[in-house]
Amino acid sequence: MTVKPGYQNLISLSIAPVNITVGKLYSDLMVSIELMKDIQREYNLDGFEFQCLEEWDENRPPVDGRKARLDIWRGSRKYSIERIADLLKDAKLNILSVHAKRDIGIYLCSDNSSDIEKGKRLIHEALWFTGEIGSSVCVFHLWDTRKQDFDIEFLRKILTEISLEYPGVIASVENVPTNLKGCTPYDLVKEFQWITLDLQWAALYNELEKFVEIKDRIVNIHLRGELENSRWVVRNSTFEFYETLNMIRESWNYKGILTMEPNGLKVGEFDELMSAMGTLKKHIE
Repeated sequence: MTVKPGYQNLISLSIAPVNITVGKLYSDLMVSIELMKDIQREYNLDGFEFQCLEEWDENRPPVDGRKARLDIWRGSRKYSIERIADLLKDAKLNILSVHAKRDIGIYLCSDNSSDIEKGKRLIHEALWFTGEIGSSVCVFHLWDTRKQDFDIEFLRKILTEISLEYPGVIASVENVPTNLKGCTPYDLVKEFQWITLDLQWAALYNELEKFVEIKDRIVNIHLRGELENSRWVVRNSTFEFYETLNMIRESWNYKGILTMEPNGLKVGEFDELMSAMGTLKKHIE
């Protein structure tokens, strides 16, 4: 049986949003790899979260309905999942967690059985990939955030059964928004064994405090913030970034991965980004 990883607050950076700081699209895989190599060599970070993108899949374009993503998909270089794994292994990168393709939940909540099978195949793909590159945590958006009616037990059963085939990988479910009647993201994720807690979504639903009840099942926390004077700030929120970080580490005694998912990065902000990442390391020392 998979056990919770013994990380001691390793600091991780979600790499896809970083590409823009050097003027490149989030979907440029080779730029992401070079950035990770540079950061791993020059800066005091523990590793990265790597996001699997629909933009690289020649067979399945994004299905979230956003025209901008379809345009980027059409212009993006395509890679098989095996090729991406080889590129990451060759680069010897510290990938602490993998974010599975975001469209999985859309497929699983479809009324079309063939779409559901696509979703299952993508779960298999993500868990295989996570283990293949030497990571142990995989993050899933497991439901269609726009859909008002779906069976959470059906989704839980699918993920549980597939996960048994990949005992070295923890399949964690993120508290993404939901339109399911009468439910909040907390209500949904608490049904799963392992959880990735995204602070932005917890703030949106004003339910961060609820997660203390299931804190022992949280294996990854997505920290959200924007840059301001080389530090992190959270706008339009009921909590302050570093105070919340203190609460999670000290009151909750959380010892898992802390993954920074920067919001609103701009061209030319790479150096400021890395300075802000340094404040995280100093803050937990």
